[in-house]
Amino acid sequence: MQKDCKEVANVWPVRPKLHEVARLTGLSLATVSRVLNGRPGVSAETRRHVLEAAAELGYQEVPSAPGTKVVGIITPELSNPIFPALAEAIESRLARHGLLAMVCPSTAETLNEQDFLDHFLNTDAAGVVVINGRYSQVNLDFTPYEILRDKGLPVVLVNGMGRDCPIASVSVDMTTAGTIAVRHLIDLGHRRIGVLVGPRRYWSAQLLVAGWRQGMTERGIPADESMVSESLFTIEGGQAGVAKLLEGGASAVVTGGDLMALGAIAGVRAWGKDVPAEVSVVGFDGTPITTYTDPPLTTLRQPLGRMAGTVAELLSNQLHGRNGGGLHLFQPELVVGGTTGPVI
Repeated sequence: MQKDCKEVANVWPVRPKLHEVARLTGLSLATVSRVLNGRPGVSAETRRHVLEAAAELGYQEVPSAPGTKVVGIITPELSNPIFPALAEAIESRLARHGLLAMVCPSTAETLNEQDFLDHFLNTDAAGVVVINGRYSQVNLDFTPYEILRDKGLPVVLVNGMGRDCPIASVSVDMTTAGTIAVRHLIDLGHRRIGVLVGPRRYWSAQLLVAGWRQGMTERGIPADESMVSESLFTIEGGQAGVAKLLEGGASAVVTGGDLMALGAIAGVRAWGKDVPAEVSVVGFDGTPITTYTDPPLTTLRQPLGRMAGTVAELLSNQLHGRNGGGLHLFQPELVVGGTTGPVI
């Protein structure tokens, strides 16, 4: 849900999707945002055009609660189920602090993130939560978020950062996730274990590989770098990326996401192999889809509820002038399904 922080017209919109309205109208996200939030600087014709398009997408307005503040939640694409699940959990916890949430998908490459950051700064928002933002790329810094923080806008980052993060942040421990997955597979008798990750320019990929490497070496098994495969965080990416590992003789694969794991399973089957009788596969995220796959996916589940509660607490602390910094790491939970089994 969204709401204009200045209470313009005393209404707030119910879940309009800015990028969809922009695509339908051919206008910029900034223009669409100004219209939907009742801001000036837009012609009557443009305003009418945007509102008509928004109505087609189910936009409606309901009375707002006086004095209620909005927090922007900026996510990557919503096609990956972990992002809407995490945004929904955060939205629920923010509501307990009397805060409303505006969920803004910025695309997989965070192309629109800066526009959203500027919008929330210029509309006196209560704060901003960024999930796997531009900071998740190894070669990019935290400057955009430090600017907001230094201007008094509370900011919390969620997932995807390296260890040295100067902004209040919450993250699942990716290194531990890799180690837990490898230990599980070694206990099942696997020794030729591959790791399938997203592009190595992302911290999450590098940290998962570090955890894989740690899990192998602590059990006295060489961490063969040829058993690291880099692909996209998608089903298609998982299917394409697993081929390298199968060529290398992998009997088990640790993946960087549930969607990648589903793709990897499809790739294994395309090779004429069975999961888990011949190749075991471990996912990551623990999204609800994992219980409905065939067989149910073994995965590392993120503790979304506890993570979301900490995000809301950190943001509330900043709003009230209390300490709201530091990196808060959460351990994933191994959920054993039907995609891992002993070596035959």
